[in-house]
Amino acid sequence: MQTMRAARLTGPGQLEIVDVPVPQPGPGEVLVRVIAYAPYGTDVGVYLNRGGRYISRYPVGIGADFSGIVAAVGPDVSQVAVGDRVSALSLDHCGSCANCLRGRTNLCLDPGYANPPRQWCCQQYTLVSARKLARLPEGVGFEDAAMLAGIVDALNAYEKFGIAPGQTLAVIGVGAMGLSAVATAVALGYDVIAIGGTGKRADLASRLGARHVVRLGRHGEDVSGTALEIMPGGFPFVIETTATEWGLRQAFAIAGMDAAVAVTGGTGMLPLTGWDVVQRELRILGIRAGHHQEQALALIAERRIDLKPTIAARFPLERTREAFELLTGETAADIGRIVIQVNET
Repeated sequence: MQTMRAARLTGPGQLEIVDVPVPQPGPGEVLVRVIAYAPYGTDVGVYLNRGGRYISRYPVGIGADFSGIVAAVGPDVSQVAVGDRVSALSLDHCGSCANCLRGRTNLCLDPGYANPPRQWCCQQYTLVSARKLARLPEGVGFEDAAMLAGIVDALNAYEKFGIAPGQTLAVIGVGAMGLSAVATAVALGYDVIAIGGTGKRADLASRLGARHVVRLGRHGEDVSGTALEIMPGGFPFVIETTATEWGLRQAFAIAGMDAAVAVTGGTGMLPLTGWDVVQRELRILGIRAGHHQEQALALIAERRIDLKPTIAARFPLERTREAFELLTGETAADIGRIVIQVNET
């Protein structure tokens, strides 16, 4: 039996690298040799199991946003072939319901895909549904393709907004997802104001093209008043990327009349009433990942988006625990993206 090295969580904040069997692809499945994995906020939530929301039983794997090379294909797979360079969407889908047929694969109507299992990619090989995979175009490297989740989310939100080039957009949060949202907005020609950051992440938002960054003096600070000095009537478009109570409060505090607010997650009730929504005629848009993988890859291939400058460090698979300690430690506010180099190319 062939084995591989794999990251496994045995408890909150407890990660080990162990030997496990290499899985074999079944019908419709592809075995991918993972090259690069880039953790983001959801992975940090899984690592810490914040509030017990993510994991009910241990041990479990970790990792969603990755790229690699097809190592083997199962029966009935024709979309990709052995040797193809690929990346994967975060959500699987049936491919045959009304939404899938019109391209809205992130809103698959099949109940079997309502809560798909989390991808485990922080390991040398991973099984992936062939429907989730896309071939990497020329000019798109493995690190580029391991940071698609935030770009795909942002493209989904901006399509729903109906925002035009030159219009002003507020991005709440400058973590991995927020930086991706900033870079994507700049690539599409939007005027971007970023809100958040107590450390060097705010500098990264500026480097990616945000016209202004409203920085925090301390974690959790209300800076909505400062943001409204930039746009006194409120922002017409707001994307909230932190999935936190702080982020939601900032987003709805700065939204103007007839504004569209994209929400990517969060717990508890929104910080507003139905009358608040009516008073400003707000449009609240839920963003469940996206179906814009090909567009994201095209923007990278055209060199309109480049997130590599946000990479703060690279770690081999065996040092994954060190990487997560960095992402969750006291200096996390100064850390952009981390890339786990799972295998050599």
